[in-house]
Amino acid sequence: MFIYKTSCVDPAFNLATEEYFVKSKKYSEPILFLWQNDNTIVVGRNQNAAWEINLQNAQKDSVNIVRRNSGGGTVFHDLGNMNFSIIYTDTENKAVSLFSSMLEPVIETLNKLKVPAKFSGRNDIELNGKKISGNAMWKHEDRFLQHGTILFNANLEKLTNYLTVDRAKILSKNIKSIAARVTNINSEVEEKIDIESFMNQLIETYKGLNEIKTIELTNEEIQEIKELSESKFKNDDWNFAKNADFDYRNKTRLEGKGSIEVLLKIEKGIIMDAKFYGDFLGFQGTEEIEKKLIGSKYETFELENILNGSNLKSVFGENFTTQDILDLLIQ
Repeated sequence: MFIYKTSCVDPAFNLATEEYFVKSKKYSEPILFLWQNDNTIVVGRNQNAAWEINLQNAQKDSVNIVRRNSGGGTVFHDLGNMNFSIIYTDTENKAVSLFSSMLEPVIETLNKLKVPAKFSGRNDIELNGKKISGNAMWKHEDRFLQHGTILFNANLEKLTNYLTVDRAKILSKNIKSIAARVTNINSEVEEKIDIESFMNQLIETYKGLNEIKTIELTNEEIQEIKELSESKFKNDDWNFAKNADFDYRNKTRLEGKGSIEVLLKIEKGIIMDAKFYGDFLGFQGTEEIEKKLIGSKYETFELENILNGSNLKSVFGENFTTQDILDLLIQ
């Protein structure tokens, strides 16, 4: 079995590394890949990023947003969280049924550290009835990837600030995440656990099960991973446009300003049509701002620039602000 542990916290590079290990013909034995991402939202392969994320909060805080190869829900990563990937050959297509058994070394290591964690449901690890780890899977040819997160000391306030559970205003074709109760390991145990120590202990657990070899990436491999990182995991066509056709409707009433409703048609992350309705008291009409929105990216800063360059008071009324309309357009 191979072990690869990295200090890199760039999510695009780490996901590219993971994909490289899955697809490379150089590695036929199982691989354990240990890694962390900083300040990152990772979207499931089959999800609509605009549904799952509070884009205003995330984009204004310069949060990394990347889409992974596996299914499952959207998650937030920071340095209080660690990630593990288990990659192995699966010629008989039995990997899905092995989900719980593949997590046994992880759970065993937690138990050794006096964390009474256990497998739960389809793909979770729980502690005291709360979720501390979610897992997902992906298969390419005969190579199978199972990866997961473990929350040790993550900022759960940011998780709730950036991830959206109920987006009933969006009529989407895609898959919604279901909110789960989550907790940090270090909030539940008396003896706090350092992530680096856990990674090293996990490696020791695997050493008891297998002969371990360490991967040292060559310059050529690093360059190949960098190219994949740039072409795929830093590419908006992968991160946002995939599964990004949806209709958006939002309506609000602002005290002293009136009611206002917007309908947007969005295809591949681009606004294709926009209509405003309401009893607001602007005198200009909405046609001009609607034309400005059509053709723009459904992205916080671009929409904000359009609004800042428009005379909103003449369109909507004296008391309307850019933030009022931005909150209506994107959340």
